[in-house]
Order: sequence, then structure tokens, then C-alpha cells
Amino acid sequence: MRGSSIALLVCYALIALVHFGYYPKWQQAGAEATISYDVSGYYMYLPAIFIYGDVKRVAFLEDVIEQYRPTSDPYQVFTHESGNRVMKYSIGQAVMYTPFFLVAHGWASLSASHPADGFSLPYQFMISLGSLVVSFLGLYWLMVLLRSYFRDGVVALTLLLIAFGTNYLNYSAIDGAMTHNNVFTLYALLLLTTHRFYASPSLGKALLIGACIGLAALTRPTEIISALIPLLWMLEVRSRRATSLRLRFFAEHKWKLLAAMLVTLSIGSIQLLYWKYVSGDWLVYSYQDQGFDWLKAHIHSGLFSYKAGWLVYTPLMIFGVLGFVPLFWRRPRIAPALFLHAVLFVYVAFAWSVWWYGGSLGQRTMVQAYVVLAFPLAAFMEWAFWARTQVPSDTVKEPGQTPVWVKVGRLVLAGVVGLFIYHNLWFTHQAHRGGLFLTEQMTEAYYWRTLYTYGKNYDDRLALDTPEFFPGSPARRVLLREEGFDNRSTDACGMGPISGSGALCLKDKEQNSPDLAVDIDLPPGTWVRATVAAKVDARRNNRDNFAQMLIIFRRNGEEVKRRLIRMHRVLNHDWRRDVHIDATVPDEGADQVVVSFWNGGNSQPALVLDDLRIEALYK
Repeated sequence: MRGSSIALLVCYALIALVHFGYYPKWQQAGAEATISYDVSGYYMYLPAIFIYGDVKRVAFLEDVIEQYRPTSDPYQVFTHESGNRVMKYSIGQAVMYTPFFLVAHGWASLSASHPADGFSLPYQFMISLGSLVVSFLGLYWLMVLLRSYFRDGVVALTLLLIAFGTNYLNYSAIDGAMTHNNVFTLYALLLLTTHRFYASPSLGKALLIGACIGLAALTRPTEIISALIPLLWMLEVRSRRATSLRLRFFAEHKWKLLAAMLVTLSIGSIQLLYWKYVSGDWLVYSYQDQGFDWLKAHIHSGLFSYKAGWLVYTPLMIFGVLGFVPLFWRRPRIAPALFLHAVLFVYVAFAWSVWWYGGSLGQRTMVQAYVVLAFPLAAFMEWAFWARTQVPSDTVKEPGQTPVWVKVGRLVLAGVVGLFIYHNLWFTHQAHRGGLFLTEQMTEAYYWRTLYTYGKNYDDRLALDTPEFFPGSPARRVLLREEGFDNRSTDACGMGPISGSGALCLKDKEQNSPDLAVDIDLPPGTWVRATVAAKVDARRNNRDNFAQMLIIFRRNGEEVKRRLIRMHRVLNHDWRRDVHIDATVPDEGADQVVVSFWNGGNSQPALVLDDLRIEALYK
């Protein structure tokens, strides 16, 4: 058996192990179930059409949310001016779910224990299983495709790196019902068919190319850019005759190309027909307040942000980016189409206003691009590990011996690759069972504070709000102010003081504490810590309503710096504890330090605060 085939089986084993053993998503409930959040939006067409016969009103959605809790609100649809409810997401993913949905519906219809309502276990399992089948097909087609351009060892390594070292693992094995897994597979089939079409043009291959483009665009409309690949494939930009030869090729096969276009348009028309039927309009913009920032694309954030930066959470793909250099050098006929698509893909992906793409491990929108990026990734690995770098035969006793520096370089690179694989596996674990990856909340301070750790320390979550923590233990402390609140009553809070005869009670209309100030000149860089004893009697789930503790520096009456922490990041797990916030005096210096508190809103439960201490800390 060829090495790439063995690598493919290893990838299958990994994905299946994660899918069935580590995190069987179809067994989860609520927002962690397979059919939840965005997946429930892609999927909603199917129960609406086949079970409830209610495509225009989707009146069953509220009952589904009440029973299964896939989301907290019916954001999968919006009310059109016609009075009907229109699905937010395109229909393409539902089309690809259909075979697995029909099997699930037959299973549930014959079952005495699972209702045939579109959301019970048979549907969760079959949609999840379908994603596994789709991922297996995608990797197989990618393997066959890469074998046409790279030696077998390179293909094997590339498959293993994508499966083990990128967030494709998460979006094939766990969150495979998202669109990215399906579109990845469509790209693999599209490129493989394109390769075969240019080798031996036929009507069947042209129709399949059109179908891949149409279904990808029906799933994610921006994937219409995939049409660039078959148009530019094998077009060598360094050749002056390349364009004229390509136009001649198109002329010779114009009817095949026209057929491909008609298939693409026919598939795309499914969405238009749906909109017309439900709303009366041929075109409906279903994303409402979301759109593209074409002139201010969020490319830097999309690539490097700690919130969801692609290369921050999938650093292995740095080699996929660098690999375009050896790809242009060694395979100039395929490099231009792939490079142009990659650049345009990144621009379009990060021009989207919600550039972090909601609940995403790294950049989920980049996953479908890994078929294209597999080529430069393979080219880089081929150059790094297979290129012949030999010293002249007259300088060594054994002609053709690889220099020591090359061997060392390859060893170091292998170590870096191994680290990046571990990086991906660690984040995949933390996104699900580990709990340290907090989607849409990640910050630089929290990222580095928790990286490669395992035990949960809820104090670390304060780094989601502030980057400043005094390093180690202070050698000296200077008390600036102490406040026991003994003259205040806690009766309104329904809880007694933590110590002494009184405490600060924040509840109902009294949401804000007074400013607790210290007038003192402090030089830049001085560490200040405020510590308070806090007590609550209920958890809070919405972080927008977490109680806040603020430390503010002022100079000449003007605020020059502030830091805050959301106290319920720790109080949710320990209802009575001391909470502290650290900050350094800014470069402007400060002549006043102010500590204050906010309870999170009039509807929030009580917060009791006691024994405030404001100190200067010294190393």
C-alpha cells in the first residue's frame, strides 16, 4: 500500500476517533448538539419542507427551541415585509444534508422512542454521520488530486498535517455539520475534476465542475470565486502564448463550458425560487445588519488577532502561505490560479463585518480554503524535507553527502511542525472538553496566560478583561486606602455583611458605588492593586451583566487610564471570595486613583462588597 493511502487511513482513524469517542456531538444537548446554532439555521429548510409543510411561517420553530434549545432565540429566520419568515442562511447546506435527513426521518418514523420531529436523536446522529462521510470523501479526493503533482511521501505528509495540525480536525470530526467541511469536499472534487478536464475534456466533467461551483455558491454565496480555478488552471503567466492558447481551448470546448455555466446557474436558481415563493421577491438580503466592509477589510485581525486570528490558532498554515514561493518556482503552471484564489478568498472572508465568524475555533472560514492551500503546503514540505542540498563531491569523502546544517535545519523544522500539531490538538481539546478556549472572548493576555495548561483557574479569566497582573508576589505593599463600609446597611440585598457591622449593597436602582478615591501623586509604572471581599447569591450567565470592578487613574481632574474586570468570571464559581484588580500608573503619571463598582443592571441579583483595600505594590 502506498504511503499516502496509509496516511489517509490514519487521518480517517483520527477523525472517526474524535467523532465517535472523544466528542460525539449528536449525544450532546441544547446548544452543543449537532443541530444547533448555525447548523440549525442551515438545516431548518428540511423539517419545514418535509415534516411541517410550513416554509413560509416556520411556526414550529418556537416549539423546537423550547423543547431542544438549539438556540436561545429564533435567529435562524427573520420576518420579511411580506409578513412571512425567511431563512437567514442559504439553502445549499440543506441540499447536501438531504440524503442523511431522509434516512433519519425514516428511522424516526419507524421508531417508538424517537419522535419524527426533525430534531430527535436519529436526525442528530445522521446529520453528524453525514458530515463524517463528507470529510472522508474530501480527504480521499484531495489525496488523489495531490498525487498528480507531488511525490507520494509529500502527499502523505500533507494529508497528515491538515488532519492533525489544522482546525480542519475540529470542522470535520466535531463541528463537521458546519458548511466548511462540505465546501472543503466540494473544492477537492472541483480541483480534481478540473485537473482531469484539462487532461481529457468531456461533457461529464464540465457538468461536474458546474455542479461543484453551483453547490458551493448555493451553500456560501462568496464561494462563487471558486470559478476562477477552472478558468485559470494550468495557465502559466510567464508564457506569452498562454492566454491565446487558453482562449483557443475555450473556443474548442465552448459548448461544454456553456453547459457547466447552465448547471451552475440552475443550482443557484434554487435560492431565487425559494425567496420568490416565500417573500414574493427574487432577491432577499437575509443577513440584514451584517455585510461587507470592502474598503476596510479586517485582514490583519482575521490573520493575527488573538480573538480569532487564523495564524494565531492554526500556525501550521504559515507554511501553507510561505509555500507559494516554491510552488511558483517548481510548478508555475498551477501556482497562479491557486495564488489568485487564495488572495481573493482572504480578502472576501475578512471583509465580512463579523470577521471572527461567531463561535469559531480560530478562523473556521479558512477551512474550505485548505484544499487550495494544500498545494503550497505540500510545495513547502517538499522543498524543506525532500530537496537535494548536497556539498560538492571534492569537499567530502562521500560524494553527495547532505550538509550538517541542512540536517539540523530539518530537525528544527520537524520540531516546529510537531509543536504546531500539538498546538492544534490542545486548542481542539480546550474548545470542547478542556474549557480554556472561550470563543469570541479570547485576548492576548488570556491566550498566553493559559496556553498549554490544563487545569481551570477561574482567576485566569480575568485576563479576558485586563492584560495587567502584578508578576509574582510583591516585596513591599503600601496601603493607600481602606474602607469597611460599616455605616452601610445590606438589608436590601438580603445578605449580611461579610465582616463588621455593614457592607456596600448594590441592587435594584442602586447599581453604582460611589467613587472611592485616593489623592496621591504616583510616578509612571507604579503598580496599584484594589482588593475587595465580594458575595453574591446567584450565578449570572450573560457576561454583559456581570458585575464590574474598575480602577481609574486621573491627573488634574482628567481620566488618563482605566482598567476593569467582570467580577462574575470568578464569582460564578465561588460566591464568596476576595477579588482584586491590578494596574500600573500610565506614562502621564497620576494624582488620583479611583475604584468603583457596577452591579450589571437593575434586573440583576444583589452584590455585597466589603473590606476594600487600595495598595501600591513594589517588586
